[in-house]
Amino acid sequence: MIEGRCNCSGIKVFLAELPKTSLLCYCSNCRRSGSSVGSFLYPIDKGEVKIDDQKGHLKTYQDSDTKNGSTIFRQFCSNCGS
Repeated sequence: MIEGRCNCSGIKVFLAELPKTSLLCYCSNCRRSGSSVGSFLYPIDKGEVKIDDQKGHLKTYQDSDTKNGSTIFRQFCSNCGS
């Protein structure tokens, strides 16, 4: 079991196994959201991840300002911002 958490430990994430692949996206949206040259992404199925948010810190930001018009859903901790 792989465990992760936000910086304040308000949100915990559990994966049964490591993702099989990783991607680097350098679209303008990923560059802006990460204040970097791009974002590393690890595609996983929703059923493969368990999120423990007992404190209710998990928030979702919807961004439709994308090149193809698709909406991107980014989740973050409302307490620490990670």
